[in-house]
Amino acid sequence: MGKIIEISKVFKSYGKKKVLENVSFGLDEGKFITLIGCNGAGKSTTLRLLAGIEEASSGEIKVLEEDPFAFNFSRRSDVFLINENIEISLEMNLLEMVTCYRKVFSKWSNEIFNQIRKDRKISIKKNYRDLSRGQKMQFLLMLGLASKAKVLLLDEITAVIDIEGQKYFLDHLKRYVSEGGTVVISTNILSELNDYTDHLLLIQETKLKVDASVKDLQKKFYVLKKLEEHSVFSHPEAARIRNDNDGKELYLIPRKVIDEDTEVARFKMDYGPRLEDILTLFFQLKEEHLDEELIA
Repeated sequence: MGKIIEISKVFKSYGKKKVLENVSFGLDEGKFITLIGCNGAGKSTTLRLLAGIEEASSGEIKVLEEDPFAFNFSRRSDVFLINENIEISLEMNLLEMVTCYRKVFSKWSNEIFNQIRKDRKISIKKNYRDLSRGQKMQFLLMLGLASKAKVLLLDEITAVIDIEGQKYFLDHLKRYVSEGGTVVISTNILSELNDYTDHLLLIQETKLKVDASVKDLQKKFYVLKKLEEHSVFSHPEAARIRNDNDGKELYLIPRKVIDEDTEVARFKMDYGPRLEDILTLFFQLKEEHLDEELIA
């Protein structure tokens, strides 16, 4: 099998409003992919297209080598979409819901479900509608992980879960990926996903602007600390990203700009950039200054 997910020249509009324009990318199986962009950038739309809930205005989408929107999509039980806006109005308790899901997902794991239920202390005697926002999201994640679907599509899931729960489920998702599953998660905040993400997609103003592995991205930049004034910090491709623990300013700059410049070696940090550092640089600089390899 080739790429587990392939999007080619996809456009999506709602009436006159353009949401996605000429978006193309391919994703490998067994990766943790983070999809980032501002509110309204098209992240949720992209996940709905991959889940087969909506149809692209034009272009081609393949998930597990099939069109997910097609009536005869045979891999529906291998794709699981989770977002906070899922409404379940049936008068069913969680146990009754689990019984239904077990019938749909042939690879269902009671072991995974029961372990998470025990760890997170979620009672399955309650009705779904009576759960808090955070409990609803955790229950949906329990279902997704227990389904053993090959692709999990997660739309802004961490914002409503407490910090301890975030780490718990992200660790579970990392284990799921290590066993061959594929995660595509959308977010506005990268800090919580910095240690989990293998691949980064950035949608900005309806277009895909970054499509790269995290390792490749991190190799392209140096983190510099401003110990004293120097012209390197006013370079057009340098961006101030944050302050270090000692209060001094940190800058991000492409390696190609200073690789031959031994004069600035004293400013280089011995660690690479975080994902949020790279995105800070991307949003600060004009597109023409960026490395063309970052632009899809």
